[in-house]
Amino acid sequence: MGRAKISLRNGITVEYAAASYALDPKGQAKADYTFVSHAHLDHVQTPDPGSKVLASKETRLLAKARGFDLGKTTETADDVNLLDSGHILGARAICIGDEVLYTGDAAGRDRAFLGRCRTKKARVLITESTFGRSNYVFPPVSQIVKDVNSTIGMLFDKGRPVVLMGYALGKSQILSHLFASWSPFYVHEKVAEINDVYGQCGVSLRMGKVVGADLEGLSPGPWVMVAPMMSSRSKVAQRLKKEHDAALVAFSGWAADPGYAYSIGADYAFAVSDHCDYNELLGLVKEVSPEQVYTTHGFTAEFAQDLRKLGFDAKPLSGYQAFLSDY
Repeated sequence: MGRAKISLRNGITVEYAAASYALDPKGQAKADYTFVSHAHLDHVQTPDPGSKVLASKETRLLAKARGFDLGKTTETADDVNLLDSGHILGARAICIGDEVLYTGDAAGRDRAFLGRCRTKKARVLITESTFGRSNYVFPPVSQIVKDVNSTIGMLFDKGRPVVLMGYALGKSQILSHLFASWSPFYVHEKVAEINDVYGQCGVSLRMGKVVGADLEGLSPGPWVMVAPMMSSRSKVAQRLKKEHDAALVAFSGWAADPGYAYSIGADYAFAVSDHCDYNELLGLVKEVSPEQVYTTHGFTAEFAQDLRKLGFDAKPLSGYQAFLSDY
């Protein structure tokens, strides 16, 4: 089949066996196939009408719920394998002809109903490096669950409600699963919209009572609510603090930084991520065992440098340079 050619046109494009593949393009890309790895808004665009769309059913439904119509999608094509990347429901990595593996955003561990990224041997690996610096190592999920439940219990003993904050698509569904045993249990309407789509895809999540931005219907006394990530400076957060004395609990990989909770005004923060931590990124690269690695999204230069120290031929794609030479 020959070797793949990679170029940077409106994102990353791979040419292999007379077909072209636009990988998470930043706009409509002229290519035979447009690959949409998952439904987060920094990875979703309305595809070019002349391009076949490679994406999971779950990604298509979640994208539509967020205002993007991917049209007809497929998970099958010649020379292509889509692999579960574990990032959010329906997230996929793509392997093109055993030549190029592009991970999109990838998770390094099992979380609730989601597993870790599946890999495949490939000559070239294009991988995210969101947490590609050695200080970003996350505790086991089991330890996080124990610590969070202990924190909620302590706050309940003081009569304080608890707001569990995560990204509305992805993190909030994990939180809805892990901490649904607390009562009363509320879900913010923005989270409920996504939970509904998860339900359509076979993932049943406890909804509790749905609360809108007006916060009507919250009971007095302690309760748990799953809500989108917000700063304490937001009007909703200020009302939750003033009217209910609620504690804001944030969940993010950035919580590995000691100052993260303070920076957003959260009372507590836990390092839970839908991405690989540093050690998991290293493990992913070793599993694929590529001849060439390109790092993208995050600490691209730092992670590429560490990979070179381990003997890998690694280069960063910081900001997507204008052109990537043939290889």
